[in-house]
Amino acid sequence: MRFISANKNLAGKTVLLRADLDAPTQDGKVLDDFRIRAALPTINYLQDQGAKIIILSKNGHKIDESLKPVAETLANLMQKKMVVAQDKMPNYDLHHIVFVPDDIRQEKTIQLVKSSSAKDIVILENVRFYPEEKNADPDFAKHLASLADIYVNDAFAMMHRNEASVSVVANYLPAYAGLNVEKELNGLNTILNLKTSPFVVLMGGAKITDKVGAIKNLGKKADNILMGGGPANLFFLAKGYEIGKSICEQDQKTLAEDLLRNFKDKIILPVDVVVANPTDFSGLRVCAPDQIKPNEAVFDIGPKTILKFAKYIKTAKKLAWNGPMGYFERNEFSHGTKAMALIYSSRCKGQAYGMVGGGDTLEAIDQAKVAEHIDFISTAGSATLEYLAGNQLPGLQALEANSKS
Repeated sequence: MRFISANKNLAGKTVLLRADLDAPTQDGKVLDDFRIRAALPTINYLQDQGAKIIILSKNGHKIDESLKPVAETLANLMQKKMVVAQDKMPNYDLHHIVFVPDDIRQEKTIQLVKSSSAKDIVILENVRFYPEEKNADPDFAKHLASLADIYVNDAFAMMHRNEASVSVVANYLPAYAGLNVEKELNGLNTILNLKTSPFVVLMGGAKITDKVGAIKNLGKKADNILMGGGPANLFFLAKGYEIGKSICEQDQKTLAEDLLRNFKDKIILPVDVVVANPTDFSGLRVCAPDQIKPNEAVFDIGPKTILKFAKYIKTAKKLAWNGPMGYFERNEFSHGTKAMALIYSSRCKGQAYGMVGGGDTLEAIDQAKVAEHIDFISTAGSATLEYLAGNQLPGLQALEANSKS
C-alpha cells in the first residue's frame, strides 16, 4: 500500500481526498469535531506540498445530512472563511474553504469545481446524497475521478464499505492512503502484533453481532475479555438468568453459548449490575445478575464489578476497548463507564499499550476527559472491529490493488 506521506511530488496536482468528516449536528451546528480534527494532518500535508484539494465525505448516521455545517467547522479549525459556491467560484486573494452544494453528477458542476483556485479547499456536498455512491457505481466513481490527478483515502472509518468513493475511485487514479489511515493501521497492528501479556479486552455497547469476529480473533490472543452492556446481558441469558427488559439480541443466544464454551476461562462477566424500570427509570437498585426481575432492565455495571474489572486492567500490558458499559448518556447510569475510562486511561502510556475504538466509546472517553492519556484512539467503529477480526476491508483492498498496478 502506498502512503501519501511518502509522496513529495504533489505540487500543482489536484488531489481528490476521501475524508471522514462525519459529525453529529444539531440546529446546523457540529456537536463533536473529533473526526474533522483527525482529518487535519492530511489536509495540511497536502496543502504544504502545494496540492489543490477537493474533499469527498458523507455526513449523518440515521439520516444523511448536508456537509455545510462541517465545512463551516473545518474553516474555523483552519482559521479560514467558508463560502458557498453556486454557479461560479469566488475570486478572493485569501484562502477559503469553498462548499459546493450543486449536483456533482452534472457537467456544469464538474467544470465549476475544476475552475476552483489552487489556494482554496473545495468540499463537495454529502456523497451519500447520490444513490450511485452506496451502489458502488463504476460510472459515478469514474465521474468523481475525472476531477483530480491523484486519489487519497483518509477515511478509515469507511474502509469496510464497498462504496464508489471508498473502494472504486482507486481503480481510476493513482491512489494513496492518508495520514489518518496510516496512523490507524499502525495503532491497530500494534494491538494485533505486540508480543506482551496480560492482554485484556473490554467489550460493551448494545450489540454483540458486530463484535463477534473481533471477540473470536482477539480471544485467541487475549488473556481476559471483560464484558459489559448488551453483550453481557446476552451472556446472562445464555446462562439461564432472567434479564427482564434489558437490551439484548435474544436471537443470538446460541452464539453466546458457543463463545462461553470456547472462551469460558477468558470471558469475565459482571458480578453485579445496576437495574431500574425501563419506562421511567424508577426503582434503581444494584443486584447480582441472577436477581434481575422481569420488569427491570440492566443499565450499568455495579460497584463490585468495577473493582473486579479494575484488577484485570491494572495488571494488563496491552489493552483494547470497544463499547460503553451501560446507558452512560444518563448520569445515574454513567458511573461504570466513567470508572472504566479513568482506570483504563491510568494504565496506558507507560505501563500498558491501550487502544479505544467506537463512536460511543469515544464519547465516553471525551466525557471523562482522559483522551490524552490513551495510546491510540481509533476514529472508527465497525471498520476497527472488522480489522481486528482479521477481515478484508474493501477500501484497503482497493488501495493495495492500486499500489500493485
